Amino acid sequence: MRVLFYLHNLWDISATTRLSVDLANVLKEKFDVDIEFAVNKKIENDVKNLPFKLHVLNRKGEIGKALALKDLIKKKKYDLVLSYMLTQNIILSITKTFLNNYEKTVFLGSVHNSDNYMGNKQWYKLPYRYLMKKIYENLDGIIVVSKAVEEDVSKAFFVKREKLKIIYNYIDIQKIRSLAQESITPEEEKIFKNPVVINVGRVEIQKGQEYLIKAFKKVKEKIPESNLVIIGDGSQMQNLKNLTRSLNIEKDTYFFGYKSNPFKYVARAKVFAFPSLWEGVGNVVLEAQSLGIPVIAFNSQGGHVDVLKNSGILVPEKNVDKLSENIVRILQDENLREQYSKLALENIKNYSVEKKAEEYFNYFKEKIREKYG
Repeated sequence: MRVLFYLHNLWDISATTRLSVDLANVLKEKFDVDIEFAVNKKIENDVKNLPFKLHVLNRKGEIGKALALKDLIKKKKYDLVLSYMLTQNIILSITKTFLNNYEKTVFLGSVHNSDNYMGNKQWYKLPYRYLMKKIYENLDGIIVVSKAVEEDVSKAFFVKREKLKIIYNYIDIQKIRSLAQESITPEEEKIFKNPVVINVGRVEIQKGQEYLIKAFKKVKEKIPESNLVIIGDGSQMQNLKNLTRSLNIEKDTYFFGYKSNPFKYVARAKVFAFPSLWEGVGNVVLEAQSLGIPVIAFNSQGGHVDVLKNSGILVPEKNVDKLSENIVRILQDENLREQYSKLALENIKNYSVEKKAEEYFNYFKEKIREKYG
């Protein structure tokens, strides 16, 4: 089986890059799938030492990229092409139209976020939504990474459910546990000598760190020695720092910024707080669970709710009081913390990259047989 993964770029800190490369590695090793990558352009921060052949389209506009992709597919005769994210899905659908079934290739899109309806529910966007329905249904299938994403795509773009295939996200558990063993600085060690509540994610409104900081103020009233660590960068950084000052917890709240290896910090924390307001899945939840760290999350729109099930604690969205109460429970009750640690380690077995690679491989085979026998 010859497969092409099509992405915008291979930015080394992108979750999409990590997901695609991890999947490609296992598909190649376990199922002997011949995989190549195509990107719209190369960037300075591309992942280093990609162990797969890389094609760079280097064309402007969706039509230009679709023409370049068409030429690549005709030349290399892939059995299947999988695109990642909205723009690449659109380009792949245009490419399929240009080829007009000339090539025996299966065209699959993938959707990783659950905010399509939220961003397009206005009445005047109906023409765009129906256009997207045609674009998506022109593909041979669309992989969605959770039930929440399936519901969102169907609601936003009226896509037939039979076009959608749920395959949850995954992580390389052994790699994360290995990275978690790395040492931290003496200054960082001082922070983690006290009970630490940790969050990893882009510092954006979607990620809800504002509610976590307000909850942490209440945690400090019960557990004065506790610290809060937020790992990530984004547009809300200054606003969040101002919030910690206004609440008088700036000395106990640490903004680490982006870290290429957040796992060595997560592994040293007592609880992972996930106050996101919407998500596709939220891979950081899986990563925290792979290290046995109890997770407390908002019961908001997203696949993290399906992923956690009963292995983490879900609290009402934006409810600062419930978030703080449950953080305090985990920090104060060692038996409860151990219970959720064990549940996390058991749950994460369902989301290994090896397990999900088998689902991808079986779906690839199914779609190839379905289209060409």
